[in-house]
Amino acid sequence: MALATGALAMTTLERKRIEKFRRKERDARIHSRLCALLWLADGRTAEEVASLLAVCPRTVANWLALYRAGGLDLLRRLDHQGDPG
Repeated sequence: MALATGALAMTTLERKRIEKFRRKERDARIHSRLCALLWLADGRTAEEVASLLAVCPRTVANWLALYRAGGLDLLRRLDHQGDPG
């Protein structure tokens, strides 16, 4: 069942900015998030992107929600909310 992520419309300027950040990014987690945005903007589904990145489609949907809520600044933050141990 396809996850409803909605179309991701992106201007040329936004795309270039994301590509620039992706090229410079050293953290693989952030790199994956940026790749996901670009692929979603190309028209791929969340399931396709998840398969390419070996993550759950829900994770891709969460990344998209972060981007829509706070842009690249929020998407590129790594706030660990898991069990501290």
